[in-house]
Amino acid sequence: METTVIGVLRTACDLVGTGQFPGIIEAISSLRDQASGRTRDLAYYAVLETAMVSRGDASLAMLAGEDGTESTIELLEATIRRIMSALH
Repeated sequence: METTVIGVLRTACDLVGTGQFPGIIEAISSLRDQASGRTRDLAYYAVLETAMVSRGDASLAMLAGEDGTESTIELLEATIRRIMSALH
């Protein structure tokens, strides 16, 4: 079963929010059975793009969750909103 980038981001947000993973990289990587490598890569890039637009810079440390769970969830949610708004 193939899932979408939005689906990957929502699931990653849930995984981080429940404390199963500390950061975006780990959460998205854990979805290798649900999404192709290409879909997961697109999800990583979407998050980085959101971070660059909103914060002016982006780093792997940000995706690794070194900023804390709350800001990680905020970044994932902002990415979902950005993509959804582009679709409508």
